Amino acid sequence: MEEQWLLKAKFVAFNLTISAFVFVLYAQGWLDRVLTGHIAVATAIIGIVFVVGLVMSAYRVWKIGGELDRAKLGGGRLMKVESERALEIRLFSRISHLQHIANALGMLGLIGTAWGFSLFAANITPDMVGNAASAGAMVTTLASGLGVAIYATMLGGALCLWTTCNLQLLRGATASLCALIMDEAHARSRLAPRTGTPDFAAPQAAPYGALRGEATP
Repeated sequence: MEEQWLLKAKFVAFNLTISAFVFVLYAQGWLDRVLTGHIAVATAIIGIVFVVGLVMSAYRVWKIGGELDRAKLGGGRLMKVESERALEIRLFSRISHLQHIANALGMLGLIGTAWGFSLFAANITPDMVGNAASAGAMVTTLASGLGVAIYATMLGGALCLWTTCNLQLLRGATASLCALIMDEAHARSRLAPRTGTPDFAAPQAAPYGALRGEATP
């Protein structure tokens, strides 16, 4: 049970620490700008994708932790190894979707950047550029669009990094599980009794004279 609880403890400790840090930022009011206005839409979309990735990470941590314990006890569904490469592909394919989620978070941040600039560009008209009286409104529109672009990039990048850290934890646990199963399989193959044709006594070598066709005494 040591490996299982160690993996779970690492996962819970890391995510609780980051969550506490985020709560402190929220309590201080530093996250208000990403929760109001146009950026709130991008925040909601990026947050939903991140929560899906976090739930999937927690599920895989619990599954891999249990498989580690079963492998140490000599059981589990993966103990019959026919190909080491196939086992490696099978195990790591179970967490590959988390890499896609991390990449999606980064891409959503970039999309939010483009969206922020589009908000600025869409609200600027030629009349506003040539009219000095509308300079204040133009600056406000510029600040709003740049705010959406900057905050969306920061939010997507930060949550992408968070998801990647969870993914690295799962990769290490998966590599340990893969190595444990391979070592156990090799140990079993060395201890297994050899089957096949029985070992007969080796024939004695013929005398040198018999090979030359001479009679032997």
